[in-house]
Amino acid sequence: MITKFLFLIIGIAVSIPAFAGLQEMTLEEKVGQLLMVHFNGETANDDARRLIQKSLVGGIIYYNWANGLHSPRQVRQLSAGLQALSKQNRNPIPLFIAVDQEGGVVARLTKGFTVFPGNKALGMTNDPGLAEKCSFAMGQELKCVGVNFNLSPVIDVNTNPRNPVIGIRSFGGSPDTVVCFGKSALHGYHKAGIITSLKHFPGHGNVEVDSHSDLPVLKQSREQLQAVELLPFFELAPQADTIMTAHIIVPSIDPVHCATLSKDVLDIVRKEIGFQGVIISDSLVMEGLLKNCSPIDDAAIRALNAGCDILLLGGKQLVDSKTHLELKVADIERIHQAVVNAVKNGIVSEQRLNEAVRRILALKNAYLLSGASNDECDLKGVGTPEKNQLAINIAALSLKEIKNSSTLPSPGQQKIAIFAPAIVQDSIKQVSHFSSGKETPMLFFRSLNPDEAEMQLACNMAVEADVLIMCSYNAWKNQSQVTLFQALLNSKKPVIVIVLRDPVDASSFPQADLILMTFSPTAPSIQAAFDRLFQL
Repeated sequence: MITKFLFLIIGIAVSIPAFAGLQEMTLEEKVGQLLMVHFNGETANDDARRLIQKSLVGGIIYYNWANGLHSPRQVRQLSAGLQALSKQNRNPIPLFIAVDQEGGVVARLTKGFTVFPGNKALGMTNDPGLAEKCSFAMGQELKCVGVNFNLSPVIDVNTNPRNPVIGIRSFGGSPDTVVCFGKSALHGYHKAGIITSLKHFPGHGNVEVDSHSDLPVLKQSREQLQAVELLPFFELAPQADTIMTAHIIVPSIDPVHCATLSKDVLDIVRKEIGFQGVIISDSLVMEGLLKNCSPIDDAAIRALNAGCDILLLGGKQLVDSKTHLELKVADIERIHQAVVNAVKNGIVSEQRLNEAVRRILALKNAYLLSGASNDECDLKGVGTPEKNQLAINIAALSLKEIKNSSTLPSPGQQKIAIFAPAIVQDSIKQVSHFSSGKETPMLFFRSLNPDEAEMQLACNMAVEADVLIMCSYNAWKNQSQVTLFQALLNSKKPVIVIVLRDPVDASSFPQADLILMTFSPTAPSIQAAFDRLFQL
């Protein structure tokens, strides 16, 4: 299937999008179209105005911590306000409004929206049709609130069970599974009229380092890459709108430059895969990139020259003591001017700039000049019982059970105690079994590594309970979590472990009476796990 965008892109050299022509655009307008940025504000405030009307940015990306996202109505009003600002420009080119709405652990829109299990949970259902239904439902909700660009689906093949950055964000460890479910997800998003992005090229699934903190190395030979990591991109690119790069070194292709900054790597996308759509960088504020290319102004210029058409400048440096660092409006203005100067000075050719802008305008022309306005959407279609039931059905079908005892008592007839990290507290408290008034002691430790006081409190709680339910969340890389749960296992009480993230956690607790793996820490997945428990 060829998307409506690709029909346009075939004639890109001779066609001009309806709302603007390159010959009518200034250099500053062209460079602005390359930039996708974030700002702080729940409404289209003065920072947004400066970015859209002074730096002339082509796209905005939403984050919970920056934009509120506390209700569908607030998000829709925000989107409408931003697009209204763009309409006041000399060239009123509509904005890309993007979000990371993968489902599961990466979902920005949750309050009032349907919360779906992630890709691994979908893969575990063995039903690709559910991936299409899920992405269509998510796409409908995005479209309704003015989000036109979802940075999804993830098509990394997660061959390393201890992958610190992908894990359950992937459909699975087999390229065939990833292709099958990825194709269905693309169909669903396109049916809803949402721009898609295959990520993260050339494949982030077999690494041992998180690119948010350092630069991973993918050590496979070119032949191995072709058979696994690259295969989903070759298969799915004809149906995709954009491809997102990974900040990752691939020595068998380019031993010096990370993929985002490597023309050799991105030439595979253009010359071997034959993809002529938009290439978007992963966020250029990530530490893995900046440790190897600083300042960010240079990274933006090098990414453009390597082949990235959209330069993603959103998000924080989510690393250690740098979690407060983010780009401000003045930084975006500086980066915009740096790219303008690079074109003026011949560091970036005008041909390369025009090539990128043509692709961006063609994509906008394909998606943003047709279809109903989000103002016409009935918000009653967001977060409906039907969509929530779809999420619960997916969660129930994805559960995997490891039973080590034939005498486990039903939790519904016992006094149970629950132990979990605070990151899933809200989701666990939504479980319907705990709304009946029955006392259920719960301990939510503040971080993924509980402290000594929390461990002692947990042991005291265990003495008073009949059954212990432990919710693990990547315990394999948080040793204090393992230590706490081992102490509870030694209490000689019946123990149930619910593995909420990477399934490798199950190997840490082989003596548990029952292990349930949800492959997702979302409320529907936790609800499905407790539904199973209370059927014992």
